[in-house]
Amino acid sequence: MAGRRQGAALLRLALAVAVGALLLAALPARAQSDVRYFTETGHSLRGAFRAFWEANGALDIFGYPITEEFTAAGGRLVQWFERARFEYTEVSGRPVVELGNVGVEITQGKLFPKSPPIQDTADLRYIPQTQHVIKFGFKTTWETRGAERIFGYPISDEIQEVLDDGAWHTVQYFEKARFEFWPAFAPGKRVLISHLGRRLAPPEQMAPVPPPVPGQQPGPAQPPPSPPAPVPPGVNGKVTPESGPPGTVFTFEASGFESGERVGVWLTAPDQSTYGVTQQTTADSQGSITGARISITSDTSFPEGLYSFNAQGVRSKREARGFFRLTTLATPGDPNKLGQIVHDQLPRQGQSFIVPVAAPPGYTFIMLGAGFQSDEPVSAWVTGPDGKSTAIASDLVEAANGSAQARVNTGGLPEGAYTAVIQGQRSKVTAAAGFKLTRDFVAGPGTVRPASVNGSASPAEATLGTVLQVRGQGLRPGERLDYWITDPSGAYVLLPDSPAAEGDGRIGYNPALDLKVTEEALAGVYGIHFRGRQSGARVDVYFTVKR
Repeated sequence: MAGRRQGAALLRLALAVAVGALLLAALPARAQSDVRYFTETGHSLRGAFRAFWEANGALDIFGYPITEEFTAAGGRLVQWFERARFEYTEVSGRPVVELGNVGVEITQGKLFPKSPPIQDTADLRYIPQTQHVIKFGFKTTWETRGAERIFGYPISDEIQEVLDDGAWHTVQYFEKARFEFWPAFAPGKRVLISHLGRRLAPPEQMAPVPPPVPGQQPGPAQPPPSPPAPVPPGVNGKVTPESGPPGTVFTFEASGFESGERVGVWLTAPDQSTYGVTQQTTADSQGSITGARISITSDTSFPEGLYSFNAQGVRSKREARGFFRLTTLATPGDPNKLGQIVHDQLPRQGQSFIVPVAAPPGYTFIMLGAGFQSDEPVSAWVTGPDGKSTAIASDLVEAANGSAQARVNTGGLPEGAYTAVIQGQRSKVTAAAGFKLTRDFVAGPGTVRPASVNGSASPAEATLGTVLQVRGQGLRPGERLDYWITDPSGAYVLLPDSPAAEGDGRIGYNPALDLKVTEEALAGVYGIHFRGRQSGARVDVYFTVKR
């Protein structure tokens, strides 16, 4: 049962990411509470902090929450985790979650010598921003798990320290973390992120609190801020335009630096790889680098997703950041394809689920499996339309308590039907799920909205803040339904929970299915689909979001 519970948690995590891509919010009166309580520490997560935690590595990177949200000195809303501190702020009225510099705070008073520049290799990387070197497993962990966005820059080279086991270990300090090397552990598990949060969190805030009562906020925490936007606001920087298809010229403007100082500028891609880390420009007399006319022209070799321009003053260490999203939604879709069913032709084996079921090439799918032995290692691979299999990198696979999750990157793959597989290395238990790479469901701006079938969305055309009422009828009373959603990006998401038609064969009336268009909504056509599992009766509701 523990494995099944963990599997359900993984499903919820993956679906939060996938359905979040739909960028529609259920009305608060209709939605379940977003509070997630952790019995392991007696604390809760919610709102923007939960969204950030789940989207950026969750337990593996940050650990469990060890306090509730509380207002720290200076008036900022914060929450401590085993390995990090989340800090909430707003920029231009929009929520932003930042990470505290716990690595800097834990090393106050220590002096770490700088390193001279070296030639970067596959195993060594020089970080000019702080003049330190990252090596081997530390380098891999830093580059693949969030880099400076999550861990900050290194503030030391590798050094030797005695850890809690009483033995000497190689460690390295970063602005927001400390990495530890444990050679006795299995390959791929030897780099750990220290529990600096437990060393720094205020003891008076760490006392466990009871689980929240449904409908109430837990503990002494304040009302949760809204989840952060997929295209966050820049910090002293902005990119124009904020989104566009391949061929778009994205221009970066930034300010807040010291007059005349050199400023390093680099680009971070959706997979957190970085480019141009050695490029520098000079701030003008107002501390701005806008006059440098920093820009990049995207092309079809760029993967779709969220990018950031980053800048840091060499002398002042002040930072600026701006974000943009590369998308191909400018091409209108084929409305005749939006209602077709894909998941029937994509088999599953064992306790498995994949999110989404279909999407264009370049999309990252999340494969979930359960039923493995507790704590056994797993292997994961993808089998393509040609029958050839490719292993999924170990850093994209996580397993715990009999369940596992694998991230399937599809950049560069051709369209067609694929199978993602996770297999227990000892038990040989196999979980497999088919998925399809296709552009059939892309429905960007200009796509003709199909006519709804046995249902309606009111209004059928929506803008920011619009509340849509989605309703359907003509189903067999009480029967279980398949429920899936398509969005303008071309993602086809099958929901694991099987709703039932109401007693009169309707859906969306009791309870109501009301959606609100958020600021982050993609422009184009959305589809909400239901199908009776026995009768085959369909409800297909379409609406258009305009920006």
